[in-house]
Amino acid sequence: MTRSSSRSAPEANGRAYRVERPRASDAIALSLRDAFSREPSLPEDMAAILRRLNRPGVSTAH
Repeated sequence: MTRSSSRSAPEANGRAYRVERPRASDAIALSLRDAFSREPSLPEDMAAILRRLNRPGVSTAH
């Protein structure tokens, strides 16, 4: 068994980082829309999320 030289999260640099939500211009929003928008059985909550991702300038405060 080989051991990786990477460190676990607490051992890394001790710096916190934040993961941002996808922007409307990101490829993930377009990919999700293309994958699910034509589905007749798309749940309304998923459709609402896709609509929010595709609106420019939408931001949520955390």
